[in-house]
Amino acid sequence: MSDSLKKRSQCSLTTDQTSTVTKEETSGPVKGQKTDKMSKKKRKLYTWDEIPHWQRDNEHILSGYVGETRSMFQCFLSLFYLHNESVNIYTHLLPGIAFLFVLCFDKFAVTQFETTTLIDYVMIDLFSLVSFTCLTLSSIFHCLKNHSRSVATFGNKLDYLGIVVLVVTSMVSIMYYGFFETPALFYLFSFITCTFGAACAVVSLKEGFRTREWRPYRAAMFVAFGLSAVLPIVTGIFYYGFSEIYLRIQVKWVLLGGIFYITGAVLYGVRFPEKYAPGKYDIWGHSHQLFHVLVVVAALCHLYGLIKSYNLVHLKMAIAQL
Repeated sequence: MSDSLKKRSQCSLTTDQTSTVTKEETSGPVKGQKTDKMSKKKRKLYTWDEIPHWQRDNEHILSGYVGETRSMFQCFLSLFYLHNESVNIYTHLLPGIAFLFVLCFDKFAVTQFETTTLIDYVMIDLFSLVSFTCLTLSSIFHCLKNHSRSVATFGNKLDYLGIVVLVVTSMVSIMYYGFFETPALFYLFSFITCTFGAACAVVSLKEGFRTREWRPYRAAMFVAFGLSAVLPIVTGIFYYGFSEIYLRIQVKWVLLGGIFYITGAVLYGVRFPEKYAPGKYDIWGHSHQLFHVLVVVAALCHLYGLIKSYNLVHLKMAIAQL
């Protein structure tokens, strides 16, 4: 028997043992004794072998599942105990709220210049809004995915769509400042970015591409999407020179964010590390959690680079007016 099957069997056995309820051995109730109606307390967590087939997505996660609830209230209650989706929920919920604060208090986050216009706030606030929306949708999906198959399917589509829109917004917003003086290049690369985003949206939303067998291909599409950011950088090098485009697009932060996005997608696609130690990373540290953390780090890298690009453009405009 393989290590994976042994761990799964042990996990199922442990769960069965803990779910056994001791019965009263007396033939009738003892005088003065109250019947304990809560003795058969409903279990909260289940193993891979006990959950419905529609809930089975990662065969290397053996335990810690919230069973099918068909109750929004029960899904809400799952926020207050630990299970294998808890980290997925909070690693996007809390950063999402942080991005909302950036959006609401943009006057403090964005340096004011005489040349600052509404479009500047649109670019920065749009990214903050999309980041908040993406991360919040993701946390809601991971909270409600145990409700039913239909809710899980719909929520998963929104989860992927949010990631696509976040990446598109990230690239378009910073290219606006990178090609501030050459609008034609900005429109060209924005079109290319939106095209890749649409392709990723199709493979994420269309049922034929949403099977477990297509997961590596979906991940590959997202990797290609991330790599498409190299194209405007290379073009900018030829057009402006390396030193200039490095500052205009904040290449360091864009590439760093892209590396985090791509690394997260690859880890999720290959199911690392739980694939090599089934059952060990059920609650903490499995690939989807790592993906979530890396997406947040990538978004923060981009926000920092975006604000630096904004500052650079307006500083140059201020110097030119002297």
